Amino acid sequence: MKQGVIAGIDAGTSKVKTSLFSLDGTLLREVSAEVTVSSPAMHQAEIDVNQVFAGVIRSLKDLLCGYEEKLLSIGLSVTSPTLVLLDRSLKAIRPAPVYLDNRSAQLVERYTSEFGSKQAYFARVGNNPSPSTCVAATIGWLRTHEPDNWRQVYKIGFLNTFLAGQLTGNLAADPTVSSYSGMMNVAKPDGWDKELLGIFEIDENLLPPVMWASCKVGGLKSDIAQVIGVQSGVPVALGGADSAVTSFALGVLQHGEVIQSMGTSEVTTFCHATPHLSPAFMNRSHVWPGLWLSHGAMSTTGGAISWLRSQVFPEIASEAELEAEALRSPLGAGGVFFLPYLCGERSPMFDAKASGVFFGVNLTTRRCDLIRAVFEGAAYGVRQIYKIGAETWKVQPEYISCVGGASRSSLALQLRADALNLELRSIEADAAASYGAALLGACAAGVFGDVGKLPYLKTFRKVFRPTAAGAEHFAKSSFIYDSLYPALKDVMHSAHNCCL
Repeated sequence: MKQGVIAGIDAGTSKVKTSLFSLDGTLLREVSAEVTVSSPAMHQAEIDVNQVFAGVIRSLKDLLCGYEEKLLSIGLSVTSPTLVLLDRSLKAIRPAPVYLDNRSAQLVERYTSEFGSKQAYFARVGNNPSPSTCVAATIGWLRTHEPDNWRQVYKIGFLNTFLAGQLTGNLAADPTVSSYSGMMNVAKPDGWDKELLGIFEIDENLLPPVMWASCKVGGLKSDIAQVIGVQSGVPVALGGADSAVTSFALGVLQHGEVIQSMGTSEVTTFCHATPHLSPAFMNRSHVWPGLWLSHGAMSTTGGAISWLRSQVFPEIASEAELEAEALRSPLGAGGVFFLPYLCGERSPMFDAKASGVFFGVNLTTRRCDLIRAVFEGAAYGVRQIYKIGAETWKVQPEYISCVGGASRSSLALQLRADALNLELRSIEADAAASYGAALLGACAAGVFGDVGKLPYLKTFRKVFRPTAAGAEHFAKSSFIYDSLYPALKDVMHSAHNCCL
């Protein structure tokens, strides 16, 4: 094994995080730079990728001070999808629409009609049609509404395409990001789908070649190397989408492994070795060939906790106090159920008009019951998604690894362990995406030689095992939670159309 250090770049919508690691996985140093999401018009959200790259260079220069001669590789992790239009000098022509951008919503509907239905679109592409999973529609919107910019387009790419181009002079797109483009069949992620490109009227010559995330896209250009103080030619891995790169950092490379990412939103990710995909999930290729990731994403699980404290019970000073209050209520929250659909919902129904609901409130309901119901609502939702995934891919993991800020909540983790009747293990992984990027860079440089020898993140903070009483409660009562949305869907839509 070579001796030295490896760097990972995690470019998100709020900040760019660059991290330096030793070859045993020890975090040596971390530097961040802010990123601003702008909204030039309603339903639009974009970032200045030139600002992102400037932050990358500043951060790398500070990060590598004292380690310049030891750098072995660089890898990328990016927020996805982020669409970048490039001119012949590989510069960004305009700010880059990010996954929050919905300007192409009507165009998505028009394209979907060309497939015949949403179901037909899913069957052909492998994802539900939406602006965040059909970048081709955003391309179509820009082509129509910004003809002057469109005439300058040399290549169409994504955030890691752009960053790799600036660092190495070479362009490529990886399957983890391209899975959300609408231009690739997720079940066949080795290249662009010519039939889909024809439907979206996109010239394949405008697209970069498809390359796996662990591949060397090129060596660090001499001018960039000089600025950050390292040797030119340092291998750079193309990298991929942050959620896929995080899964790689955790060593999720086997069929049947499941991880839980817990933050403002919550994602249950299944790794599987078959392109049998479910419309209840957001589906993508993994960073490694022959594997897929399916993300069961709930929009506001952690967000509901923050909402409860700031808007409903502002007298409660902290989330720790909120959790303590929830523990005053017994398992079952006094018969109160909560649907955590405060911003519509993604998995498993993908309904932007779904809304939050308290159900079962009566004269005996206390504040602590309402609070506990919000905590339990997230657990019911995770159970609902997990059951669909476990049945679809015939998996039964020994345990589920948990990452993210909300994975520090003992109540949240115990409820999920009970709801799933599975052991949950929270992982020390504050820099998981940048670490995964660094590992991909190490693969591109041949540092470890074998993917099985990489030092994946396997240090557990806490372990939560299901309790008999908790598992029995969720087994008996989950049908109530599962029945609420189907029963209220039409009413939710009417309320959305009338009142919002």
